[in-house]
Amino acid sequence: MSFAFHKEATASDLERRADQVLQRFKRHDKVEVYDAAEPRTGWRGQKHPRFPGDHFLANIDLIEKTKVFKVAQMAPKGAHLHIHLNSCLLPVVLLDVAKTMDRMFIWSNMPLVESEAHAFDRCEIQFSIRSVERERERPGGNLFDPNYQPGQEMRFDEFLESFPRDRRGDPESWLVQKLMFSEEEAHHHCQTAKGAWAIFNGRTRMMKGLFNYATAYRTYTRRLLEDFVRDNIQYAEIRPNFMSTNQLWTDDGTEQIGNEGIMTIIIEETEAFMKERPHAFGGMKVIYCTPRCFDNAEVKFALDECLRFKQQWPEWIAGFDLVGEEDMGRPLKDFVPEFLEFRKKCREANVDIPFLFHCGETLDIGNESDGNLLDALLLNAKRIGHGFALARHPYIMEQIKKQNVCLELCPISNEILGLTPRVGGHPMYNLLANNVHCTVSSDNGTFFGSTLSHDFYQMMVGKSDMTLHGWRQLIEWSLEHSCMDDKERARVYDMWEGRWNQFLHEVIDLGMKEGFL
Repeated sequence: MSFAFHKEATASDLERRADQVLQRFKRHDKVEVYDAAEPRTGWRGQKHPRFPGDHFLANIDLIEKTKVFKVAQMAPKGAHLHIHLNSCLLPVVLLDVAKTMDRMFIWSNMPLVESEAHAFDRCEIQFSIRSVERERERPGGNLFDPNYQPGQEMRFDEFLESFPRDRRGDPESWLVQKLMFSEEEAHHHCQTAKGAWAIFNGRTRMMKGLFNYATAYRTYTRRLLEDFVRDNIQYAEIRPNFMSTNQLWTDDGTEQIGNEGIMTIIIEETEAFMKERPHAFGGMKVIYCTPRCFDNAEVKFALDECLRFKQQWPEWIAGFDLVGEEDMGRPLKDFVPEFLEFRKKCREANVDIPFLFHCGETLDIGNESDGNLLDALLLNAKRIGHGFALARHPYIMEQIKKQNVCLELCPISNEILGLTPRVGGHPMYNLLANNVHCTVSSDNGTFFGSTLSHDFYQMMVGKSDMTLHGWRQLIEWSLEHSCMDDKERARVYDMWEGRWNQFLHEVIDLGMKEGFL
């Protein structure tokens, strides 16, 4: 009944030997990395030994020293099916681009002065590209002046030059810290899922201005493709945000680029990358996403545009999703008429655009957020993003299995956003014990300092008897439940299978070299 039983029963000799190495690496890491590390001091001086599967943000320095993480990086991971385009690379990528932009501005919700306690820690920072005309119309301000008014803009180059390095260090390091979660933020004893989301939403606002102009968008898309190759990902379905009021600007801040322009940038950069490196990566598609807090008219606009994009770029649009904090957004049932009309239009146009809904990313029980799982099932969703709450609903779980719906698991994201304190408490192991099809994804790695390799690592160490065969099953499900057509899937699967066999040899060679075989 194990989710990985078939893969274990049919495993090749190479796979069995590679798993032998992996299991020995797990035992080695426990002793030589975690047991050897200095215990952490807790309440009233209690000593807490380090262990695999503890808070990700506390463990990341140890994780990256382990042999299991090295194997996770080596592993070909198939399809990455849950990744938000605007928050998947380390913050330094966009900050480096921003430094080169003449029209980049920064502002705060409070003055950054040393006399105001905690101002540098508690302020919310935002960025924007501004035209010369806009700069003339709206007077700027100095963020480091006690008389600074919240929202006044300051040229970014002037900000970097004026930053109080003598007391605060490097401004870029400070900005990176403002964009990434710390362990204290995620796991303070007063923290809640809603509190973690409040921090998360502030960081998405900060990220928006760094992302919403042409050069940044193009650079980010290109760097993302390079990162997929570096992290041994063969195919991806990315989630950009599309809105009728989208604000992607030209570099001089004078003109807006609409949703069609956004799609064009993604396609052009992907095609150019695939042409330059035809054997490095298998391909990418776009999941059309729009905020779940929108009203019905805005969601209808998004659905209609998604259909139009599918007709215009049939090989690029993977599906449709609503995104944003589930507990604060509107439930799926509010949009049922729009969804059913969309289905009708798709049938008439002879196209298939599956629903790939974020659902069950909640701790609430019995409310509308919790009900989204049932509505996603009734709306024939192909996949469900997160599905954290599904383990509480055994009947819905059985129906999801019957309808062959797959869950996009995001273990690190769920931990940091307050759904589970540690990976070992994640309900994904319960779901897998019930043979629910699942994949592993990284969600918003920018804010967590994580890659897909980190999520694969956490999946491995969170369950003592997790094996290489379990990894293989999760990877094969990712390819099976992707939105590729049969021809695309066969091509990417062949690419993955070749790399998997190469990976097995590499693991065995590593084990022999280091004396583990």
